[in-house]
Amino acid sequence: MTLWLIAISALALGLALIALIAVIMTSRRQAELIERQQQRLLMLTETATEVLSLKEQLNETKPETHFAEKQLLAQLEQQVATLNDEQRRLQEKLQELAEQDPGSKLYHRASKLVASGATVEELMHECELPQAEAELLVSLHQRKG
Repeated sequence: MTLWLIAISALALGLALIALIAVIMTSRRQAELIERQQQRLLMLTETATEVLSLKEQLNETKPETHFAEKQLLAQLEQQVATLNDEQRRLQEKLQELAEQDPGSKLYHRASKLVASGATVEELMHECELPQAEAELLVSLHQRKG
């Protein structure tokens, strides 16, 4: 009877570890996606700033702009508007990603705590993790380091 309980406990612990690893991997993928989106958003913002700066320079240097320059200016303004729309969409997507999985937030927070040197007991208390999961996170972090 005791042997069955040990086997069932080991199986449950193994399944919990597999689930934890899957959550951590998903969390990492989401973090990478968010970081790529943030980099793209930064590039778009910088481009829009440059376009606006060029527009101001054109307006300052020649008050009576030629027709071709006016067309170029209109195209640049359209590009800025498009970039602003894309920036807004990316911000919304980032917000959605941040709100998607509350479970991954917990493990992300636990991962940050481990990286800052938190102990198993601190993880259990701060993130309300079972001892086995807290030990696994600490073990995984030690392997990285």
